[in-house]
Parts: sequence; C-alpha cells; structure tokens
Amino acid sequence: MIEHAKRHEADAPLGIEYQVLDAAALANSFAPRSFDMATSCLALQDIPSVAKVFQGVRSLLRPGGRFVASIAHPCSDTPFRVWERDGSGNKRWLCIDRYFDQGPLQYSWSGWGSDFTTEAIHATLEQWVDWILEAGFELRGLREPRPTEAALRARPDLEDASRVPYYLFFDLACP
Repeated sequence: MIEHAKRHEADAPLGIEYQVLDAAALANSFAPRSFDMATSCLALQDIPSVAKVFQGVRSLLRPGGRFVASIAHPCSDTPFRVWERDGSGNKRWLCIDRYFDQGPLQYSWSGWGSDFTTEAIHATLEQWVDWILEAGFELRGLREPRPTEAALRARPDLEDASRVPYYLFFDLACP
C-alpha cells in the first residue's frame, strides 16, 4: 500500500511523505505533541501491542487533539463466527461464540488474486475501552455504522451489515 501511495504521490505531488514505522514505537518517531489529529482505519486489531499504540498516539497529540479509529467490531468478530444460511444460501443469522477468548485469530483469505492468511487480535469491548482510558484519552463518541436505506438499495449485498455491527468507531480526545 505504501508503494502504491508513493507512486500516486510521484504522479500527482501533494507534498505527502509516507513512512513505514512500527506503530507500537510511534512515540520514538516524532516529537511529543506534534499532531492535531491521528486516524487508524481497521488496523489496530492487527497490531499485537495495541496498548502501546494508544499510548504512543496519545503522546503525539496536542491538547485538544483527536484520534479517530475504526476496528472490527469485537462483539461480532469473535473467535467463532459463522453465518447460518437457508437452502438458497441466504444469510439467516450470525452464530458467534467465544467472545471472552482474547488473543490472536487467524483469517484465511481467497479470491483476491492469491490465497493468504492474516492474524488479528480479538479483545473484548471492555479491554478496548480500558486501553483507551489507560492511555489518557477521553471518549468523545462511539459509533457502530450500518448501511443507509439508499446504500442497501444500491448494494443489496450489504444487507447483513444492517443486521449486525461489523465495525466500531472510536472518537477520542486529548485533554
């Protein structure tokens, strides 16, 4: 993704500098309080030391700064997760289990040009909030997005996302 972004920057320069860094060591990479805002899109659950990331981001934000992040929803992205389907293959309900089992999960992917496996961390909602508060953030908002009626008309395949939350968004403030 970084190489792709760098190619776009070379083709249409915007003055963006891309860096590959260890998210758990962010505090060592920039001066304290050097940013007004930070974002993370579906990446935190893929990092083994989430608490260190929250602490590092917090140290880099100025007072009044914000950290907006999304994760896979811990209540529906559990160690056991299977859709029960009807005879036509339509999703009837989501079967989840082992919510309180924390730790790494293995995901197998296919149909993306090649098959591959990734690892993510499953943590309870309580653990996520603890990491946030222990890092010194204030919770400004918590969102569970779902498709609008217009989106469902345009993309009926999103219907399952209107029944169970797939993502969780945190809006965090630096006091």
